[in-house]
Amino acid sequence: MTKHDATRRSRPYLFVLLLFATPMWAAFAFGTKPESESQAAELTTVKVPEKFEAHFVAKPVVDQPVARVAAGGGSKVDPIKANGRIFEGWAKPDLALVFTGEQMGFFEPCGCAGLENQKGGFKRRMTMVKGLREQGWPLVLMDAGGLVRRFGPQAQIKLGKSLEGLVEMGYEAISFGDKDLRLDMLSEAVNLDPNPLLSANVGLVDFEAGFTQRFRVVERAGMKIGITSVMGEQETKNVSSVSDLVVLPPEEAIEQVLPELEAAQCDELILMVYGNAEESRELSKKFPQFRWVVAGKGGDEPPNKPAPIVESGARLIEVGHKGMYVVVLGIYKQGDPKYRYQKVPMDHRFEDAPEMERLMEQYQNQLKTLVQAAGSFEPLTGKPQPLPEEGGGYVGSDTCADCHVDACDVFMASPHAHATETLVKLDPPRHFDPECVSCHVTGWNPQGFAPYVTGYESLEKTPHLKMQGCENCHGPAKSHVEAELGEVDATDEELEKYRALLHMKVVENEGNMEGQVLGDVVKNCLECHDLDNSPAFDFQEYWDRDENPVKHEGKY
Repeated sequence: MTKHDATRRSRPYLFVLLLFATPMWAAFAFGTKPESESQAAELTTVKVPEKFEAHFVAKPVVDQPVARVAAGGGSKVDPIKANGRIFEGWAKPDLALVFTGEQMGFFEPCGCAGLENQKGGFKRRMTMVKGLREQGWPLVLMDAGGLVRRFGPQAQIKLGKSLEGLVEMGYEAISFGDKDLRLDMLSEAVNLDPNPLLSANVGLVDFEAGFTQRFRVVERAGMKIGITSVMGEQETKNVSSVSDLVVLPPEEAIEQVLPELEAAQCDELILMVYGNAEESRELSKKFPQFRWVVAGKGGDEPPNKPAPIVESGARLIEVGHKGMYVVVLGIYKQGDPKYRYQKVPMDHRFEDAPEMERLMEQYQNQLKTLVQAAGSFEPLTGKPQPLPEEGGGYVGSDTCADCHVDACDVFMASPHAHATETLVKLDPPRHFDPECVSCHVTGWNPQGFAPYVTGYESLEKTPHLKMQGCENCHGPAKSHVEAELGEVDATDEELEKYRALLHMKVVENEGNMEGQVLGDVVKNCLECHDLDNSPAFDFQEYWDRDENPVKHEGKY
């Protein structure tokens, strides 16, 4: 079955419990015939050395107790069984080109539990990069842009830390995404050392200011790799009003830098385009000198092989979204294949690199410092948002439990009751991070990453609003409680009105899978159980499962 279209919501990294998904991927190789039989045998029989596998093969999760995860259950998975092996049959390449892009703010995989079922994150990427280097692979790392997708203080902090992390990994070229440039990129650029920012058609202040380069020639392992990048036409329009930028049409910019790249007599020419696959193809047709063209805004997942662009003879590489994959292109100066292609899933076969763990800790500490200094989340979220509906305000699940006994018993046995606790117990803790808090407390806008008026403020100020509480689904209950307890004068009509505001009903065959009815209840669930955080969420299974069901009804 496939997900209902309405599940295609998105939100940057926050932590909820997930099921696993197991996308398929494969290695692809192409090139000329081998020059000798011995060389052919070497390239077809070579397997990943034991030492090499040790870097990338997680300890098998087999013959161990099965751990259920939220959103319907599931088991811990062996990443090799789930996603396959990597670099099978590869000899060590003469050079490996590493491509990423469209990070979209996900420099950690979403999920406070079940991370073995998720892909992505700088910590895993750093481990992969270090492992390849330890095996003697010469690397050239390039990012096609799109580090963030939100705005505001938290996005600015995330942009800075993302750039810092890429520099620490050793990236040679980092392109711009339009949302990257709608933040204060200049203040980040001045602190980069070295500075790998690269764009032929976007200059910070101007092209001669030194904050970016229009192209770069990287010499590695006796080869020259010429790299340039452009933002697509629509993306340049999106930043037309941003100050301190010089922007050119992509074609004009490529025409200006290409002669210099050709004069450098590079072994490989690479064009990164922060645009869609079709625009990237069109630019390749006009500039066939580039052997490799990277579409920064391609499909959600990299294809199993680079697509040929017939008119130019180039190959199109798509990097996917949210940092879930890294594309590695192995170059062999002699023999067959000339090139090998691998999309590498950033799953838990890669251990967390301590360098990136420190970076994540610094990021969380910056958020914590801002929140604690102000005594609220306002430095990151702005003023609390108006209540989403009538109800007077949030009172907390303990108040609901005074009357709704059976429903409360169901709730307390569910992971929702421990949602805030999971953030506090993480290392580093995430309960000062609005992108996490918004689905782990009561009274926040889950897709807006900000509190509502009377919503959760902190563990100290509003302990009654911790947990993913009753009112996140049923709505704020202050008016209902006051009326029922006689704290305010209310007519029978008003009593019924307040009750009706909080009432929810699961309709027949309600769910989020194909052929099911997308009702109001499941729509509410999908505010947090979206594709980013619960890619395998199945409402019907979750609602009435054998262990810790969520189904509840009536007052008693």
